[in-house]
Amino acid sequence: MLKLKDVSVAYKDKKVLDKLSLTAEQGEVIGLVAPNGTGKTTLFNVIANFLKPNSGTVSFHEKHSYRSEKEEIRIHKQLATFPDQSDLFEELSGIDHLKLYANMWQKTTKHVPSIVEALHMTGYVKKKVRTYSLGMRQRLCFAMMEAADTPMMLMDEVMNGLDLSNVALISQRLNDLKKKEKLIFVASHLLENLDLYADRVLFLKDGKIIHEQHFHGDGDAFIKISLEKEQYQHIKNTYSLPDDYHFIANHLLCIPIKDMVMDSQAEWMNRLLPFNREITIGPLGTIEYYEKYFHS
Repeated sequence: MLKLKDVSVAYKDKKVLDKLSLTAEQGEVIGLVAPNGTGKTTLFNVIANFLKPNSGTVSFHEKHSYRSEKEEIRIHKQLATFPDQSDLFEELSGIDHLKLYANMWQKTTKHVPSIVEALHMTGYVKKKVRTYSLGMRQRLCFAMMEAADTPMMLMDEVMNGLDLSNVALISQRLNDLKKKEKLIFVASHLLENLDLYADRVLFLKDGKIIHEQHFHGDGDAFIKISLEKEQYQHIKNTYSLPDDYHFIANHLLCIPIKDMVMDSQAEWMNRLLPFNREITIGPLGTIEYYEKYFHS
């Protein structure tokens, strides 16, 4: 378990994290969403103790924290951070990198061949990294995390540079890691993709977690339709919208149907059909919440 309590980080007069608190358990994949430059990487650096917060505490399993060098070593045996592509050694092969990470954390390389096969790296893993494309380098970085095989993983922009087939592959591997009771934080610019493997997504704004989206249980469903502002104003002026409706980023009208009887649902559908726009029914996804909090 990871617990952050009242963590604050400020650079001069700018607060990046503001008394932020959260608790995370093993077996969770947690997405972290925010515009660039608003605290995602800072939060990861605080968790990994690469950056000391101005105030607040970070603890693991309720008994370990960064109180001493001995405790830091103990924690870092359980924690790996996603390598940056600039950290790769150009003259070493992919297999050299995987064995390096495996030996650093697990003291064995027995699991490396299965990782290479699962990530479809057999054809190039023995070549020097300087011959790799952007996508191959990114897949290697993810494979290095699997080679470390730590209980907790921090992955910043894990999907960067990957094509659609590799995004799907890495998404499946994240689900596989979750089944092994890993605790994984993922910051990714592919917001819709987060919905496929994350248990929850945290939205970070002004140094605080302003919304926590869960993907388990019965989520609230909405009738969703994209409208022009004038069309939305017509709906608003003509009908009585429910109190908890959303008009996201001046284009997406979302009408909640949780407590709505079937006749009322059909009535709303009939009201919206004349606009000749696609109408969908379902929960709000990560993209929609992102637009709500950062584009509205």
